[in-house]
Amino acid sequence: MRFILCITGKIGTGKTTVAHFFKNKGFSYINMDEIGHEAFDKKKHEIRDIFGTIDRKEISKIVFTNTEKLRVLESILHPEMKKILSEKLTRNLNYVIEAAIKRRLGIYCDFTITVTAEKKVIFNRLKNRGLSNIEIENILNSQFDVIPEGIVIDNSFSLEFLNKKLNFIYSFLKKSFEI
Repeated sequence: MRFILCITGKIGTGKTTVAHFFKNKGFSYINMDEIGHEAFDKKKHEIRDIFGTIDRKEISKIVFTNTEKLRVLESILHPEMKKILSEKLTRNLNYVIEAAIKRRLGIYCDFTITVTAEKKVIFNRLKNRGLSNIEIENILNSQFDVIPEGIVIDNSFSLEFLNKKLNFIYSFLKKSFEI
């Protein structure tokens, strides 16, 4: 039986940490950002025609400050991303999919975990990745439709505290979905 667990949440909340917890429990890990890069590479000629560049940093500056341009880019990438994802979901395995914009992509999940964190925690994490306050605000604003669903985890605290929550959720999923 195939089981699809989605991990969603805004940038800097700890989606990757949560997804890797389940990867370490034997789930096959799929990162939609990586699939987005793959789709970008396949559609780079179309992207260059519209944006005048295929430099990801330049395009990020454009789309994270212009919602209409973001929608144009998504209209190019999302169909290809869905195609790539469906090719990866061909076996009867347990999958964990990390996707900030799960809702916009229309990804089907058997269960969803939404990871949240306090804004100051998100800012600290993203500053450690080298992003400026303006870049952080622009990205967070572009993720306006990340609406909590499923189980919501506040990841503003220690890794130890997070792991306790995740072990509890994993036990719940094993019993409830027989995974």
